Amino acid sequence: MLYGAPDCHLCEAAGEKLRRVQRLIPFQLTYNNIREDAALTERYGSVIPVVTVDGKETAMSKVTEFRLLKALALL
Repeated sequence: MLYGAPDCHLCEAAGEKLRRVQRLIPFQLTYNNIREDAALTERYGSVIPVVTVDGKETAMSKVTEFRLLKALALL
């Protein structure tokens, strides 16, 4: 899952990286706009984008394909 906000360029870049990784290792990608949920805004407001894999926070702020591939390979 990708937690982000529409006005976040880092979130857009993270989404692109997730889609590239998804071509190598198929997985369901879900986007969650933190601005639509006060609790998520409070939790992630200053560190988006946040990527979770299997419910675990895998990457925050700077998302890399390597980190994503590693997390998915451990499933």
